[in-house]
Amino acid sequence: MKAQIEIIGSGTGDFTPAITNFIEGNAIHFVLAFSGGADDSSPLLKHLSGMLSAEGAFDASTRDRFTALLKESKDGFVADIIRGILGPLRGYRIAVQCGGTIWGVPKIAAQVAKEMGFHTIGVFPLVAKTKGYALGEDLLDLSVCVHPMIDKSNWGDETPVYCKLPNATIVIGGGAGTMVEISHLLKMNEAKGVAIRHIVPIFGTGGTADKVSFFPGKPDVMAKCIPHHPVQTGEEVLHYLRTHTNIDDSFVD
Repeated sequence: MKAQIEIIGSGTGDFTPAITNFIEGNAIHFVLAFSGGADDSSPLLKHLSGMLSAEGAFDASTRDRFTALLKESKDGFVADIIRGILGPLRGYRIAVQCGGTIWGVPKIAAQVAKEMGFHTIGVFPLVAKTKGYALGEDLLDLSVCVHPMIDKSNWGDETPVYCKLPNATIVIGGGAGTMVEISHLLKMNEAKGVAIRHIVPIFGTGGTADKVSFFPGKPDVMAKCIPHHPVQTGEEVLHYLRTHTNIDDSFVD
């Protein structure tokens, strides 16, 4: 069961039933999101890229080979993290959510999830669709395109919708967009009586993931939804999820 939803900001429609129909129609019990940058790069990779692009440093063929190798290595590193988390969860009624775009963590998360047989959800702004940056139906089972409420579409318009769907969010690197998502999740968790949406940053991946613990959120709220100790491996992520969420209830006997 696949679905495409256009959330029009200026409209008055309730899009909850469409989301619910997808979740229930596919017997999904838990939504696990992966949040991270489309163009993350460590200082070392940036330095190497600068060396490769320096005039006269390498011939074009050598530069292209090394550049491709760097990209493959970076993508492979992220893919290995995601596989380490999703691998033991095969057979669970889980949907994997991402930013639904053709770069970085969003694309890799969707690819790995589909390889492992999970349903996938992509939430992205209208600008991603109009410019051809959104992933297609081959990688997304549910595409949620968020239109702007005011003025033209911009990156980040999708954040409030993105944050409403997951039970837990894994953070891998990430820049300003990822930081906005995590801030929004923390703010949502402040409301009394809400189901806590957990945030699990992968320490050592840079960017937002390494800064979540230093966010100026309410200490009692952060203590409920963020690991108290650095998490670096898929095994540690799974231990946290199994200890603090109902993810094991989604297992298929």
